[in-house]
Amino acid sequence: MLVLHRTGWELAGPLCATAIISIGNIHTAAKTRADIRLRLSKDEVEHVAKMAERERIARDLHDLLGHTLSVIILKSELAQRVAGTDPARASREIGEVEQIARGALAEARQAIRGYRARKLAEELAQARATLETAGVRAECDVVGEANIVAASLSVEQETVLALALREAVTNVVRHADASVCRIRFNRSENIFRLDVEDDGKGGVFEEGNGLQGMRERVTTLNGDIWQNLSRGTKLTIVLPVESA
Repeated sequence: MLVLHRTGWELAGPLCATAIISIGNIHTAAKTRADIRLRLSKDEVEHVAKMAERERIARDLHDLLGHTLSVIILKSELAQRVAGTDPARASREIGEVEQIARGALAEARQAIRGYRARKLAEELAQARATLETAGVRAECDVVGEANIVAASLSVEQETVLALALREAVTNVVRHADASVCRIRFNRSENIFRLDVEDDGKGGVFEEGNGLQGMRERVTTLNGDIWQNLSRGTKLTIVLPVESA
């Protein structure tokens, strides 16, 4: 009843105060909710970033250790076979094992730090040496380092192709039971293409961590990768030139 006997001006003050307090409360509540969403979003981004970094390190270490340990085993077996008949060669092989192990240690440190730029020409030379040690003839259709440089590969593309070549050669040495491995690299107007083909047993092949990691790297650069297992094993990787 008292309200009915008050004028509009007398009611305006309390109503305005109530409205201001309500608006302030609504704004505070909205800001609190926004802050909570922001903190949750930042936490989620940090979690995803950590998971991605762990996966990257796992892929890099898999590529590095898988190849390096395979080469060390091959060279150690070779040194053991020739130790009685050719001690000088056995000594050279053991010396190379030491160099490979030291290089692998440096690469592992680079992988953990996140810097792993690889040169395709260097990886090609290493592939030849690895195949030769395993008794597999390497046939390379790449006209020297100049041809790779002229292809205008970006650093990311060259690193992905180099790591893919390493993984493919490691699989040839480990699983293919091949006598010949053919490696081809070329550039057309629109694509870079790397083929690694062997004359081994081929057949059914289960995609392991190495090939899965390779596929993830290639698709990140909008490329494609596939295998043909009908006659030996042929691995083909294609990267678009424009992604360079």
